[in-house]
Amino acid sequence: MIRFALALPLVLGLSFCEGDKTPVASDQISPNGTPYRLVQMPGNDYAAILAAWPNDWVWAEGRNPATAYIGAQLILAGGAEGYPAGEVVERFADMDANGELPVTADHLYGMLAAKKGDWPEAIAIANAHLTQPSFDPDWFDRIRTGFAQNIAEAQSQPIQQGFDALRWAIIGDHPLRAMLSLDDPDAFATLSLEDLRTWHSATVTARPESVVITGDITPEQAGAGLDALLMGMPEGNSQTQEIVLDYRPRKILLHLPDATEAHLSFIAPLPATRMGGDLEDLILMTALGGGEDSVLFASVRDGLRASYSFNAGLGNYTRGNRFLLMTGALEAAKLADAVDVVRDAYAGFRDTGPDGDIKDRKAPWRQAFESNFDYVIDLGMAELETMLDGFPTGHSLNIIDMLDALTATDLRNRLQGHWPQAQDFVIMAVSPDADALSGACVITRPEDAKDC
Repeated sequence: MIRFALALPLVLGLSFCEGDKTPVASDQISPNGTPYRLVQMPGNDYAAILAAWPNDWVWAEGRNPATAYIGAQLILAGGAEGYPAGEVVERFADMDANGELPVTADHLYGMLAAKKGDWPEAIAIANAHLTQPSFDPDWFDRIRTGFAQNIAEAQSQPIQQGFDALRWAIIGDHPLRAMLSLDDPDAFATLSLEDLRTWHSATVTARPESVVITGDITPEQAGAGLDALLMGMPEGNSQTQEIVLDYRPRKILLHLPDATEAHLSFIAPLPATRMGGDLEDLILMTALGGGEDSVLFASVRDGLRASYSFNAGLGNYTRGNRFLLMTGALEAAKLADAVDVVRDAYAGFRDTGPDGDIKDRKAPWRQAFESNFDYVIDLGMAELETMLDGFPTGHSLNIIDMLDALTATDLRNRLQGHWPQAQDFVIMAVSPDADALSGACVITRPEDAKDC
C-alpha cells in the first residue's frame, strides 16, 4: 500500500548524501522484545522511527469524536515533564528534526526523524511527550478552538455538506462517521482534558501494531532507539474493528437554496490495499480524472460545453473500506446532463482503459517513487503501510520494478475485474434547485441521507 507515503510532503532536508543509495530491509527485534522493520539507507544523514498504534477509541458509543485529533496535537505542543508547552516545536526546528502524530480512523501514526547525531536527544524529547504529556489547559483551549473554527469553516461550504451527506448515506449513524465528519456542534465544546488523558493512556502503548526504522544505522542502534522511545509506556491492547457499509446505488440530492453552483459526486467501493492492485489504481485514477488531459476533464468540457472540471480520486473510510470518487462543480442547470456525461465517460474508460503509451502514464509515478528513496520519512511510511497490509519485508523497495512490469493489459484487467461498473455508484448532488435531478431522494440536511 503506497497511498499514504505519496500524500506526505517531503520533510525538511531529510535526504541522502552522496554514495551508495540502495536501501536494504530486514526484520529485527529490539533488546526489549519489540519487533520492527529496519530499512538501512546507506549514506543518509538522518534516521527515523515510524510507528502505528491502533486507534479504536472512537468505535465505542458515547465517546467524543474529536478526541484523537485534539489529543494528538496537544501531546506534541502541550509540553511534558521537563519541557514547557510549545518548546518542542522550536527545539525540533533548531535540530532540523521532525515529529508528527497524524490520526486516521484506524491508527495514530508516530513519525520522528532527526540527524543521526541528534537522534538520541530527539528520541528522549519524543518519549517525554508521549509518556508524560502535560496536557496544558491553555494550549488545549488554543488547539481546540482553532480546530473547531477550521471544521466550521469547511462545513459551511456546500461541497463539504455533500460529502457529509455521503458519509451519512454510506456509514449511517455510527461513531466512525461522527469522527470522519466532526459535524456534531457540541463535540469541541464538550471535549475535556479527561477525555484526552483516557484516550492517551489507551492508545499510546509500548506495543504499536507496526514499527519501521529507517536510516544509515545498525540494528543495534535502531533497537536501542526504539526501546528508548517506548520506555515507560503501558502495555495496552486493542480490538480489531469491522463495519459493513451501504454502497447501494442510488441518487441523492441535497437541496441548499443558497448555493451558488451545483456539486456532483459519484462514489463506489474498491478492494482494500491489502489485496494488491493499488499501483494500477493510481495510474488509472490519474488517467480517469487527474488533470486537464484526463477522461473526465475532457468529457465534461466537451460534453457539457462547460468551463468546470471533474476529477477522480482514491480514498478510504477505514483501511478495509476503500473507494473511488469522481467529483466536480458545475452549473445547476446542467446537473442532470452531467450525470449522463460522467457515467458514459466512466463506462467507456472502464471498457477500454487509458489511451496513449503506458510509459507516459508511468513516468510521473516513477519520478515520485524514486524521490521516496531519498527521504527517511517517505520511504519509512511506504514500508510501514505495506507492513500494515501484510506484505513481505521490503515490499516498498520493489515499487519501481513493479511499476516497470505493468502492462496495458494489466490496467484493463484491473478495471474490468475490480473497478465498479458505471451503474454501481452512489450519486450525490448538491444543488439550489430541488428538481435538478430526476428520481433523486431529495433532502435538506446531510443527516437525512441515511434514510434514502
